[in-house]
Amino acid sequence: MIDRFSPDLLWFDFGISMVQEHYVRDLLAYYYNHGAAAGQEVVATYKWNHLVPGSALVDVELGRFSEQTYYEWLTDTSIDDQGAWSYVEDAAFKTPAAIIHNLVDNVSKTGYLLLNVGPRPDGTIPERTQEVLRSIGTWLEVHGEAIFETTPWRVFGEGPTQMAKAGPFSEQQEVTYTGRDIRYTAKGDSLYAICLGWPGEEVRLTALSSAMADRHADPFVYPDEVSGVSMLGSDQPLTWREDPDALTIRSPEQRPSEDAVVFKIERRNPYAS
Repeated sequence: MIDRFSPDLLWFDFGISMVQEHYVRDLLAYYYNHGAAAGQEVVATYKWNHLVPGSALVDVELGRFSEQTYYEWLTDTSIDDQGAWSYVEDAAFKTPAAIIHNLVDNVSKTGYLLLNVGPRPDGTIPERTQEVLRSIGTWLEVHGEAIFETTPWRVFGEGPTQMAKAGPFSEQQEVTYTGRDIRYTAKGDSLYAICLGWPGEEVRLTALSSAMADRHADPFVYPDEVSGVSMLGSDQPLTWREDPDALTIRSPEQRPSEDAVVFKIERRNPYAS
């Protein structure tokens, strides 16, 4: 299968735990070497503790982690709200906001999202599925800068909403986020604060407070490190101030999205000449 199809992803369910270790090791070595020889980025997944973190991507089926992890991981979920892995007639679907929030939360915690879309028996994609996918794509066209090729920040986020349950199959107790729930990603000298809803007239980012420099030997941000703030999808200049307990940003009048908005925070590089 690897030689003939060169798959980008090998997705394993629970059965890999019943295979002798040397066979699993030989398979992964063959797969990774095959990808390297072809210049192809490849990924294998596993469940629970069936492999060692770092040897492949741990898969959290229909759930995700509540905290940031030191290893990469993957959520696999379905676009319908039943967690089905095939076409289900008359199925209800997750909202674009729910999937976007799932994606953003994962990325801020070193995770990824694998989204299942069940086609009809004739291969066509249900119209409602297409609508949800287009809405997600529209959001990513504006805000993808805060998702693609980013890394997690020092903290994954802040806000009042806490997950009731984490880990596999925790999606059954999914939470509803608000504009006061923030997730962070980073790229270069830019930090992205993603509000999981409209934050209101202003947003307060307590993780970027100047007081953090007094409480941490290695602070999250240094005094006067922030050089500028903007919102993706808006051309309106923003006003902001560094308060002792938060970086406070005035929201623009325009709302690029009702599902999630991104404040782009530019930072001075203290090591730049």
